[in-house]
Amino acid sequence: MHNAFEPDGLDQNVKMIVPSLFLKKHYQAYLPNADIAIVPNGIDLKAYQNNSVPLQKSDLNLSPEKKTIFFAGRISPDKGVTLLLQAFEQLLKERNDIALIVVGDYMSKSKGEKAAYQREVRELAERLKPHCQMVGGVTPEDIYNYYSLADLVVIPSQFQEPFCMVAIEAMGAGKPVLVSTRGGMTEFVQEGDTGFHLQEPMTPETIAQDIHNALASPDLNDVALRGQRCVEEKFPWEKVTQRFEEVVNNWFK
Repeated sequence: MHNAFEPDGLDQNVKMIVPSLFLKKHYQAYLPNADIAIVPNGIDLKAYQNNSVPLQKSDLNLSPEKKTIFFAGRISPDKGVTLLLQAFEQLLKERNDIALIVVGDYMSKSKGEKAAYQREVRELAERLKPHCQMVGGVTPEDIYNYYSLADLVVIPSQFQEPFCMVAIEAMGAGKPVLVSTRGGMTEFVQEGDTGFHLQEPMTPETIAQDIHNALASPDLNDVALRGQRCVEEKFPWEKVTQRFEEVVNNWFK
């Protein structure tokens, strides 16, 4: 199971694999007799660390001197994109040495509330040009190129993130992350050690302050390095596969 939902109809004695302790606790509350094992998601570290020809900020018409804030994910309310854009707008009133890159499909064929939200995101981003660049959707094979542009990756999720691949991808690429404390990300993004946490409640003002503080931190590079080591130790596919095999073998030995 990768997402949190109410498991109606599942056998109380079901065996289940989840990627985080947060998700394990969620399902234990519904299925106290279930056998729930944690196997985290993994990444191909070589893809994120062996990028011989990375993108340059100038490729997106951004000055190399700009501190680049980076977001990747769904353009939907639960990901907090408008909050981030509003926070960036606040920061621009105080400093002109920053840029924002948003990776995500903001022109999808959504309808109703999601379509209205994406329209709001586009309008906000348009207002913030040329300091904000909306890249659009990027394939999983190409996303690692874009992490090379980031000075800080911000993940302002408004829902209980069960895990968050973007966080471990960014950390694996050696980039510092600033994340929501909602859900499972705090299991591997520890404040001041392997990353930074967003304050609660999240508002444009608090997010702006947290971004400013993270970029100004004298430990920023060390935090990024420790985050990268954390991913190297816990989330390479080889270790994830080994853990999966151990769980399955233990269940069916």
